[in-house]
Amino acid sequence: MTRLTMTHVVVVTLTATFLLLALDRSGELGRKQFVYVPPAPKVEAQAVDPDKGKPPPHNDKIEDLPDGKGREITFYTCTACHGVALIKAQGLTRDLWDSTFDLMLEKHRMPPVKAEDRAEILDYLAEQFPPRRKGRGSDNPFLK
Repeated sequence: MTRLTMTHVVVVTLTATFLLLALDRSGELGRKQFVYVPPAPKVEAQAVDPDKGKPPPHNDKIEDLPDGKGREITFYTCTACHGVALIKAQGLTRDLWDSTFDLMLEKHRMPPVKAEDRAEILDYLAEQFPPRRKGRGSDNPFLK
């Protein structure tokens, strides 16, 4: 039996280390880890407006808004981002509805609306959802 020298020990240790590192980098040493992936939730089919091409992000229907001239354009423009409940919760003057419209265009990236459509929407909102009490528009959090 030959006597191992310090050089032999270092060479064998380094060789084993490099061999283990090479195998680890190739993935041979790493055990396969199984990750639980929950099944995707089932999505029920939603009604699609053929003119717009995609379903609204809520379950509201056009009938949820009061009847009046401009109801349809208001529904499809406003409910593309939020539900009818938010519209009904407001009570603003036409000027404040207009300012809120500007805010949504500038801050919330609302798609641009043609001037005649905007006027019809503002008329509808001002008529159907006017201020309910004196000074109602002054506490609108969206205008701050």
